[in-house]
Amino acid sequence: MDFINYDNFLETEESPGLTNQIMYHNITHDDMLNGDGLRVVLWVAGCEHHCEGCHNPCTWDPNGGAPFTEWEEAEFWEWLDKSWTQGATFSGGDPLHPANRDYVGKMMKRIKETRPGKDIWCYTGYELIVDEGEFKLQNAKGEAFTYPALKYIDVLVDGRFDIKVRAADIAAKKKVIWRGSSNQRLIDVQTSLKEGKIIVKEEN
Repeated sequence: MDFINYDNFLETEESPGLTNQIMYHNITHDDMLNGDGLRVVLWVAGCEHHCEGCHNPCTWDPNGGAPFTEWEEAEFWEWLDKSWTQGATFSGGDPLHPANRDYVGKMMKRIKETRPGKDIWCYTGYELIVDEGEFKLQNAKGEAFTYPALKYIDVLVDGRFDIKVRAADIAAKKKVIWRGSSNQRLIDVQTSLKEGKIIVKEEN
């Protein structure tokens, strides 16, 4: 296993000025289950969806977990910079929970500006919709919001996990990759933005 000298990393890495703004539960690396290729995944705290059968209910509380300090931040960037890491995935919890939106958006922006070869996947329980030509994210109550950082995302896995759909998927032996139930969509965000409509990514 590589030894990461975070002291040196912090001295050489340009400070993003983002630390101590969110709570998180874990950073996983060499992850193959949350997007295409090998990835670094940031698991944030905070989720308002509370889906039945959720496999991470401990992440619902936005004040749970631990502070995402400069040390955790350095770990995230270090693993993202590995030559074999294809990109970053934001999960949780929900990266688009009100407590996380701004911070995660700034991280996405920084990735695209400083590491354009890395792709970004984001998991959210909100549903992406197009309302009068404008892309918005909507909760189960029909409340919607715009998200300027959507333009930095390559693949958005949207929608609430549905335990009944999951059971039907299993019964039908339906192959469902990178998400919990087949009602959740793998959205090709960049193509969607170009075409002005939601384009679902083809599963490989």
